[in-house]
Amino acid sequence: MPRIVLSLCVSAAILSGCTQKEEPRPSQIVFSIDRSGTKSDLLLVDPQGGDPMPVAGGEAEDETPAWAPDGLTLIFASKRDGHYGLYTWEKKLEMLAGANYKDIGPTWSGNGRRIAYMSNRDNTWQIYSIGANGKDEKRLTNTTSNDTWPAWSPDGTTILFQSDRGGQQDLYTMQVLPAEAEPNPKGGPKGEPPPVLKYVEEAKAVTNDRAWDGKPAWSPDGKFIAWPSAREGKSATYVMEASGKNVRRLTPLDSEADEPTWSPDGKRIAFISGRDGFRELYVTNVDGSGARRLTYQRGILKTPAWSPFLPSAK
Repeated sequence: MPRIVLSLCVSAAILSGCTQKEEPRPSQIVFSIDRSGTKSDLLLVDPQGGDPMPVAGGEAEDETPAWAPDGLTLIFASKRDGHYGLYTWEKKLEMLAGANYKDIGPTWSGNGRRIAYMSNRDNTWQIYSIGANGKDEKRLTNTTSNDTWPAWSPDGTTILFQSDRGGQQDLYTMQVLPAEAEPNPKGGPKGEPPPVLKYVEEAKAVTNDRAWDGKPAWSPDGKFIAWPSAREGKSATYVMEASGKNVRRLTPLDSEADEPTWSPDGKRIAFISGRDGFRELYVTNVDGSGARRLTYQRGILKTPAWSPFLPSAK
């Protein structure tokens, strides 16, 4: 079945297109916002603050954005054709594939050649993967539980995800077989098709807590994981080593804080919180100090994604 992908160029002159002479910003944060309860839009904001800019216009529901490793291409879920599909955004809108189900929550492999995402096409939420060229789609999890919010490790060897397979919402990892980790979506030098990815079937639990553990995010070096949890009563954002050890709370318990995303240098974490009455975007140092509010949108903000450092224009 087809799913859709869209492309656009992201730079300081985002609304006028990209040229070789333009100097893109070092990094940017994209997020989804719902102001009406009937549609959601994507907005782009500088990590230092300022007025957010729209990413993709139209009356569709756009959500769950994620950046490619090059920092130039964005992928997100959208209901532009009446059903949720995946779109990429770099220079122009173009069809990759379409769906009669809901495909959301995409994440890129470290080399930018594969995309993992969650889909409800088989009655439960399961994790799937597809090549960045829209080919070689495959199902990665096959359980009666709900496996959601995949996050691909920066080195491309592991997919971290949320699941209720243990009777509670915990975080798990699924390993990519090393020998299959380098497919080329355009084929080799002579155009031969890329190899097919394979995955280790057994998932390994990273957390084991009776409380809810939610949508995780890898640090840029792959050594740490940030995620929201209600283990102390209220939803707060936590950080731990990739092994699941040395858990520490990043945000206070006086208001919820969830959906963390790391800065490209790993020194800051942006998150969503309703501490001032609306679900707005905040940023804090990785030690929990210096928290400040970035947006004043008076809406429901969701799924922020901090871009990698953009390459300098040539």
